[in-house]
Amino acid sequence: MRRPALRSPAPLTAGLLVAALAACGGPADDAPIAADNATSPATPGTLRDPASGAPCAGRDVHVTRDAFRIVLDGACGAVLVTASRGAINVDHATSLRVAGDHVTVLNRRVGDVEVTGSDNTLNLTEAGEVRIGGDRNTVLARNVTSVEFEGAGNTVDPSNAPDVHDDGRDNRVL
Repeated sequence: MRRPALRSPAPLTAGLLVAALAACGGPADDAPIAADNATSPATPGTLRDPASGAPCAGRDVHVTRDAFRIVLDGACGAVLVTASRGAINVDHATSLRVAGDHVTVLNRRVGDVEVTGSDNTLNLTEAGEVRIGGDRNTVLARNVTSVEFEGAGNTVDPSNAPDVHDDGRDNRVL
């Protein structure tokens, strides 16, 4: 009985390796990856409706999907929430704008904050200027640079004594 000759797997393996490398390569793959810290420059592109756990890597974020639950990792650029009925947790952001309603935000450090939606709750540790144009919003914070009201029935409860400008009605700084 004659046995078939054994072939070396090297040609097959080499061919598969070349095909795999060709499929993965390209100019986009050669782009540098931004470091995940507050001093890194913004990475091109905006994260739109990111999955929970997505790394910001300095990029801007836009949340448009209602009924969201998102936790973002790392330092973000500008965060814009136009969706409603959701919650977002972001450690650092260069700025935060909430235009949706019934949104909860948790944040450690953010630049300027603007709230034009209503019935939102923001729990911030450190924030720059906080501008509230919507109604019935609550902002809790340890340190806020200044507060500007244009809406009605809003409450800001900082641990410090920020400058306050109120062009709205029935607003309170506790």
